[in-house]
Amino acid sequence: MKSKQSSRYDFLSIFLHWLVAVFIIGLFASGLWMVDLGYYDDWYYQAPWWHKGIGVVTAVLIVSRWAWSLFRQPPAAISSIPYWQHLVAKITHQAMNIVTLIIVISGYVMVTAKGDGLSVFDWFTIPAFISNKPAWVDPAGAIHLWAAYFLIAMATVHALAAIKHHFIDRDSTLKQMLGIK
Repeated sequence: MKSKQSSRYDFLSIFLHWLVAVFIIGLFASGLWMVDLGYYDDWYYQAPWWHKGIGVVTAVLIVSRWAWSLFRQPPAAISSIPYWQHLVAKITHQAMNIVTLIIVISGYVMVTAKGDGLSVFDWFTIPAFISNKPAWVDPAGAIHLWAAYFLIAMATVHALAAIKHHFIDRDSTLKQMLGIK
């Protein structure tokens, strides 16, 4: 017996989507802010500590979201949306996943290239698998920054598309991820 496909995402998918979105926006804003901090600024050491810890937590949430997507059944496709838009949405989601992975890896390389582990809220340390590569720090930082800009640009287009679907097309695209029928 085939189960009926839902018209919206499940609670866990919705929760992870919005939590990751908030964390990524916060990480982007804090990253831009903290690179301009001076050595004598009170937040010079605190901001990176928070940024790295929340970055690792966000990476775990993203991996959890990817794992959960293997087991959940997505809502039925909205028939009024043309195939090409479904395809563009799928490609955009996959691109955001890949760019997010690039951000995580480049952030890890930035922190560990000199051989130091990545401390997560002083709870535990992720060991440095790369050491004696201080020349990698700046290129990894540039990749981290530009990938973050690209992710925010894609997320902005993603959000604008959802708003367009809601207010112009008047379909249920946004409602599916808000948990509204």
